[in-house]
Amino acid sequence: MRYFHIGVLLKLYLPEPRAAEAVAFLDASPGKPPINNLHELEMRSALRQKVGRGELTQSECDALIAQVESDLTTGVHDRVTVSWPDVFTTAEAFSTARGVETLCRTLDTLHVALALELGATEFCTFDLRQSRMAAAAGLTVIS
Repeated sequence: MRYFHIGVLLKLYLPEPRAAEAVAFLDASPGKPPINNLHELEMRSALRQKVGRGELTQSECDALIAQVESDLTTGVHDRVTVSWPDVFTTAEAFSTARGVETLCRTLDTLHVALALELGATEFCTFDLRQSRMAAAAGLTVIS
């Protein structure tokens, strides 16, 4: 399974740098991208921040949030659930073992732990620190 970091997923909905790469990563994926609660919250929050920075209008933001929800409802993405206590335990272990060398931020470490909790073997990200953490966790990094 291929896990997608939020920075990659957002580019599926926004004309940002590296959006074409994000689409190619998705097209080459052996299955639908798994989307969890953290993805959903981060996607909505990132879109709202774009409104606050003047990069999107409120109506554009609302339409994009509705599109993401539609994609989840219609099965474009795979909405998944996880055991959050297990994810946090794994993330803490990664942070303890590799946080000093990778400098990976907390939410990025949580995504690596989520990927493993879901049984992913590949991790798509454009974030260098997260790439290091994912590789240290044994995931094949695609970036």
